[in-house]
Amino acid sequence: MSIRVNPNILPDLQSGLDQARQQLNQAVLELASGRSINQPSDNAAGTSALILNHAAQSQTDSYQQNVSDLQSKLQIADSSLNSGVTAINQAISLGVEAGNGTLSNGDRQAIAQELSGIQQQLVGIGNTTAGGTYLFGGTQVETAPFTVNSAAAAGVTYNGNSSVTSVQIANGQSVNVNVPGDQLFLNPSGSVLGSINQLITAVQNNSGISAAVTALGQASTEFDTQRLSYGTALNELQTTGTFLTNEQLQLSTQETNIDGADIAKVATQFSQANIAYTSLLEGEAKILNLPNILSFLQ
Repeated sequence: MSIRVNPNILPDLQSGLDQARQQLNQAVLELASGRSINQPSDNAAGTSALILNHAAQSQTDSYQQNVSDLQSKLQIADSSLNSGVTAINQAISLGVEAGNGTLSNGDRQAIAQELSGIQQQLVGIGNTTAGGTYLFGGTQVETAPFTVNSAAAAGVTYNGNSSVTSVQIANGQSVNVNVPGDQLFLNPSGSVLGSINQLITAVQNNSGISAAVTALGQASTEFDTQRLSYGTALNELQTTGTFLTNEQLQLSTQETNIDGADIAKVATQFSQANIAYTSLLEGEAKILNLPNILSFLQ
């Protein structure tokens, strides 16, 4: 019986070498990246799932950034308005003190000066900024909302508008992120700045002090009601931020399930591919260094 030998074994050997090299490279890539999908051709269905997953992660990232930015601004606004409450309460106390009939005119004028200082403080609070923009001017964020104007009934001019900004923080969920300054400080149901201006005049003239104190108390109650919007918004942002963090974690886990490499399995594949590749290289080297194929077979 005769044995037939393929006189041109190199093409088959080279094909096997290419295949082993490809398997080796794939294993190396998966081990280095920790991913089983490093190009679309690795897994078409998995690639489609990854595209959807990455789009969802990108959207969630945007919402998380919105929440973070808004929390910073609203915390500044809330803190400023808390300072406003303290200032208003101080003004009410001064007004009650000024109503004491035993005070001299000089005492009342000194109290009026203190009240003017509180008025300036409240105007400053109304002009609070964060990140270079004004917080209480409605959507007029580049202009100081309040300027002192002694000719105006409230003692100030409001330069903003009454618009409210709403920002999306999750799918189907938006939050109002500002209360306009005229609603906070000049509300028709109780104008803080108007009432304190009235109280200053009353103390200076020693007339109508009690009524002015009562008006400021009503304005303080309205101010408290309006500023609660910031606390409510901050609570909503906190809840949504926690939800988004959990959603991002779920999406990350989902991504790993889609294309995460089985390191132990890939390590075995790498070892097998490396052995096969080395063996084929040694075989090719022998063939290339021998005079003919019969010598290789001996």
